[in-house]
Amino acid sequence: MATDTHTPLAELDQLIEPAENQRIVQVASDMITIDGRRYQIELDHKQAFDREALEARYNEILDKYDYIVGDWGYDQLRLRGFYKPTNRHANKDQLINTLEDYLYEYCNFGCAYFVLGRLDAPVKATPTKRSRPKTNKPRSKAANPSKKSNQKPQPYTEKQTHPKKVQGTAKTTGQKPRKRHFTIRQRETETK
Repeated sequence: MATDTHTPLAELDQLIEPAENQRIVQVASDMITIDGRRYQIELDHKQAFDREALEARYNEILDKYDYIVGDWGYDQLRLRGFYKPTNRHANKDQLINTLEDYLYEYCNFGCAYFVLGRLDAPVKATPTKRSRPKTNKPRSKAANPSKKSNQKPQPYTEKQTHPKKVQGTAKTTGQKPRKRHFTIRQRETETK
């Protein structure tokens, strides 16, 4: 009796183990892995999914999206990423709800396309902007190099007028109103 060297587990291991330099592996008829992340083929309109073409066009920038849409036009695959509808930080045109609008506006009429949905949680990108730890203390004046630290602020007294308060008009302060010189000069020139 001959023994069968191919067991179902051995075949499954061959499917899961990627060949050398292969980023995209088709695990099942409706599931692939891209760099170890699992995606499900949610929609394959006109049998548009092609693993080799996807591997040739795939870029790391698509790692942050929840959905990857690939559409064919002029025998070229174009890829675009979309987010889940619950993502509050994404633009409205980047949500998967707007897929039909994208297909009507940017794709060829009746083109073949596919939608890959991410099954694993996306890797959070590291922030590019440095954030300072929040403290309740106000910043010191020495931290602001534009102000001179040698000058001490004068304490406010009631005799001094506060610099930000609006000064009173001549009628309320008892001072003489300011003369407008342009009218006087104009009159002097008219009389001469």
